[in-house]
Amino acid sequence: MKGNNIRIREITSIDEAREEIRAISGNYQEIKENFEKLLFRTIKASDLDARAANLLKQTALEIGIDAIISKDVSLFSATKSDVLILGTLNDFERLYYKLKTKPFELSNFAEEMKEVLLKYDNELSKIKIEKTTFDFNSKTYVMGILNLTPDSFSDGGKYIDVDEAVKKAKQMEKDGADIIDIGAESSRPGAEKVSIEEELKRLNAVVDRIMEEVNIPISIDTYKVEVAEAMLKKGIRIINDITGLKGDSKMADIISDYNAVVIVMHMQGNPQIMQNNPVYDEIIGDIINEFKSSIRIAQVAGIKDKNLILDPGIGFGKTLKHNLKLLNKLDEFRSLGLPILVGTSKKSFLGEITKAEVQDRKEESLAAAIISAQNGANIIRVHDVKETVKAMKVVDAVKFLEKELI
Repeated sequence: MKGNNIRIREITSIDEAREEIRAISGNYQEIKENFEKLLFRTIKASDLDARAANLLKQTALEIGIDAIISKDVSLFSATKSDVLILGTLNDFERLYYKLKTKPFELSNFAEEMKEVLLKYDNELSKIKIEKTTFDFNSKTYVMGILNLTPDSFSDGGKYIDVDEAVKKAKQMEKDGADIIDIGAESSRPGAEKVSIEEELKRLNAVVDRIMEEVNIPISIDTYKVEVAEAMLKKGIRIINDITGLKGDSKMADIISDYNAVVIVMHMQGNPQIMQNNPVYDEIIGDIINEFKSSIRIAQVAGIKDKNLILDPGIGFGKTLKHNLKLLNKLDEFRSLGLPILVGTSKKSFLGEITKAEVQDRKEESLAAAIISAQNGANIIRVHDVKETVKAMKVVDAVKFLEKELI
């Protein structure tokens, strides 16, 4: 008996859904009417009022999907519940209109649900920095690391000399880097703080030369508003803030004044104590909440959403298990609708896995970069630029395949 070659077809994006319908049907109207039925999503929300949670479940069941809530809330023995809602995009659209008429703040819940779904599936905004336009919907970008520090965990002391630093920057540009991230204070676990004066002393001469001799955007890795302002005055248009705009209340205002881009990183604690038993209730949800707080700070200061990039802070107040969970679930940060930067290069969690010393973690770093890009990272921050650029070309050929077919 001849079979029908039945298989599971996993469809993960709007482009892929449209292409699959087009390939079978060829009918434009069918594509328009049905692509949302092919995309399955699971939404998680936290701390719903018990009345709202019960009514949400009832409403979901009415349209033929389910919402999973706490059994204690179902029995009216708890006042709050997390919730999981399972359905297609088409189901969520129907649920949205049902919830808009419901009490217990479910109308607001519906709006937030709609916003998250749109951000998750819509294309990211392009960012223009100087002469370069970053289109995160067609390429994974590579950020090269240049440390002007005597004590960085990987290359401390190698680029203190101005000529050596400039030479390294030019080599990274030649190797295909899209951005160069320059730091003058180590943020490795246990690193000592550096004064504003010392940080500026390390940066000034090097940044001036690199801006003259390199033609790609430069990012400055600093959490000090005085340092950021001095660099912005020179023409730098990217600030990489490991405190997520929470280290200095004036940082967001200064970045807004210059219409600059800011990389908002998550860190639990500070570099001196961050690896002392980091604990999370639920790491993805906790970091998303922290990101939302940073985004609000940025918005109040007048920083445009298109000038925000998020970094979950691999290794910054995280255990090995935390770091691996972040890499595995990076795509959940798409719920925020902003580009994601990931820096795993040569970090200690890689050494925990393979037992390799920091100078011997190139292959581990490449593996982590590939996993990050495939799981949703838009920018990869690395020491080994040439190898990573080549690897990203292969990743992107797979990652953006459906766009080539549409």
